[in-house]
Amino acid sequence: MAEGIETVAWLSDTQHYANYQTNGIPDIYPVMTRFLRDKAETMKLVYVVHTGDLVHINNNEENWKVARAAQDLLNDIPNGVLAGNHDMDPAKGGYANYWKYFGENQYSHQACYGESFENNRGHYDLVTVCGRNYIFVYMSHAPDKKAVQFMVQSFQKHPDRVGILCLHDFITTEGTLSEAGEQLREQVVAKCPNVYMVLCGHRYGLYTLEDAFDDDGDGVKERTVYEIMMNYQAAGKEGGGGYLRLMQFDEENHEIRCVNYSPYLDDYDWLDDPTHKEKRYEMDEKSESFTIRMPWA
Repeated sequence: MAEGIETVAWLSDTQHYANYQTNGIPDIYPVMTRFLRDKAETMKLVYVVHTGDLVHINNNEENWKVARAAQDLLNDIPNGVLAGNHDMDPAKGGYANYWKYFGENQYSHQACYGESFENNRGHYDLVTVCGRNYIFVYMSHAPDKKAVQFMVQSFQKHPDRVGILCLHDFITTEGTLSEAGEQLREQVVAKCPNVYMVLCGHRYGLYTLEDAFDDDGDGVKERTVYEIMMNYQAAGKEGGGGYLRLMQFDEENHEIRCVNYSPYLDDYDWLDDPTHKEKRYEMDEKSESFTIRMPWA
């Protein structure tokens, strides 16, 4: 890793890996997190994001044990999680297992941990990357009014930090904002001038959208927000092939380079192989490995 560059890793929708004993998929999840742990110094890894669906079957405690064991490999690296729809399915126990295995007590010891909402249903982390201060605000699937209020207040408490909003559902498989995404765009992103990025999973695919906001009311949309979806679970027959995203923050050049890699397959970029085009779920090839300008720089 070049001098002055630090990495934020991003996992999402690892659910089928956690359910590998049932569906016959190899034990991929710990391969991913062990790679991040073992290469942390080399890649200057400072933080790891997980945007939900840690497990596939909410009321199957073996799923949770697999997910917890895999995430435990990251205990020495600041990291945050949220509950996807599979993690809080009301028909299969609601938040009980999420709170048991990924509740506040599992994360509040981290120096970056700021504040919890309903036992880590939501929370925020205060992280420094390449000398710049960020706030990563997390909220689990299907946020209610209190959850929205928590997100807005979290960003407002730290107006001088670059805001990154971590959600489960925000973008559709077609690359448009979902119903929840539309609501959260208006209720959170539009109201918080320090939010510059939204990360999500949930639906199959890879997309990077650009949005713009006029925060000072002068008729000019001066704030650019990147809305990014990453979910590989429809890639291949192994629940996503173990792909994760490495976001390389280069403060000197004011850019973030996004690299996708599977430590399980030892392969970069699923879509660079023409046979990997999943016809049921189109993925945007330009949203696999790409570079974006830091809109806050």
